[in-house]
Amino acid sequence: NGFTVSIILNVMNRVVGTVVDSVSDVLEIPAEAIKPAPEIESAVDARYITGLGQVGDRMLILLDIESLITGPELGLAQN
Repeated sequence: NGFTVSIILNVMNRVVGTVVDSVSDVLEIPAEAIKPAPEIESAVDARYITGLGQVGDRMLILLDIESLITGPELGLAQN
């Protein structure tokens, strides 16, 4: 399509924007609908998963975006 989708984040007390493929929903998830991150033993690095959110019949993976962006893999922001 002909437009760029971006999201605005607050990372380390800085406002940053990032381009994403798409945004389907913006949700507010109540605390009681969030479960702790599961212990996963696989090839997937789960250290950035903070929990699982249940919204209706959907299960959403919640990420620690600040740790992801400042982590060694991406290194997009300096500590």
